[in-house]
Amino acid sequence: MWLSPWLPLTLLIAASSNASTLPLNCAPNNGTMTTPSFGTTDAVFTACAQITINSSPSAVYDVLLDFPDYPAWNTFVYSVDLPSNVSSAEDVYVGMPMKLHTSGLLLGINSTSDERITFLEPGAVPPFVAWRYDEGALVGVLMNAEHVTVLEDLGDGTTNCVSWETYYGAGALLTLTLMANLQTEFQNQVSDLKGRVEGLAT
Repeated sequence: MWLSPWLPLTLLIAASSNASTLPLNCAPNNGTMTTPSFGTTDAVFTACAQITINSSPSAVYDVLLDFPDYPAWNTFVYSVDLPSNVSSAEDVYVGMPMKLHTSGLLLGINSTSDERITFLEPGAVPPFVAWRYDEGALVGVLMNAEHVTVLEDLGDGTTNCVSWETYYGAGALLTLTLMANLQTEFQNQVSDLKGRVEGLAT
């Protein structure tokens, strides 16, 4: 699905959230992966990372959404600017804007990205969250992107965490030059997430 920036936000966040259609593994050979808002139409590339975390999906979910705590553990997204009324994971809401501060994508330069929460699905099977790229007029015209994290309960006290972002449209061709760095940093991020969740449990 291709969404125009002029569509009301309520239409954007009302896109189907059928968790059963989301992948539970990174695509082989760096293939493109669907997202709940945009599917696979006009997809250019996907960066994906996967890891097993020794904890429950709910514990992983809570750490993943605790954006104010990111500086304590996330080496990729080292800081997040949030609305003034958001101070914990419990405050995060669908439609929430945020600015991610990242490192590692550009040599010697930190970068930022405006994003907006599109899905919060702790009760889905499997649970998942998603946020999309939200750079004003560029959205839906030059590029769309959505970052999805699925948390599959493996039934033995562990969670299969699959985290990916798929990029769409002509503007994604420029971002494609950063694919290798994105892939590396996504893997770093899920490794950091694993360390944080398991560390809190000890």
